[in-house]
Amino acid sequence: MSQCGVRETREELGVVVNEEDLVPLTVMHRTGANGQAIDERVDFFFAVQHWVGEPKIQETDKAEELRWAEPTALPSPIVPHERFVLERWAQATLPAVTTFGFDLY
Repeated sequence: MSQCGVRETREELGVVVNEEDLVPLTVMHRTGANGQAIDERVDFFFAVQHWVGEPKIQETDKAEELRWAEPTALPSPIVPHERFVLERWAQATLPAVTTFGFDLY
């Protein structure tokens, strides 16, 4: 799974990270609660502190901007399930495995 994190970081931000620098945060099973299979996802979240290159959005149709923010002062808008993870990580209450959206059923 770490190899995917290395590849995605390069594709999305244009930076190189080493697999051993990826620190697993959580695995999230999430749903859009609309009954469509496409909205049933599993996401893997990692932290990384060391990389080579300057992070830049590689596909501008996927994000409006890239900026550094304190996890206790996140900007709006932000993807709801990503906010969920970042807030709990900042509070040190993020479990190794979590779910999102299932309470909407």
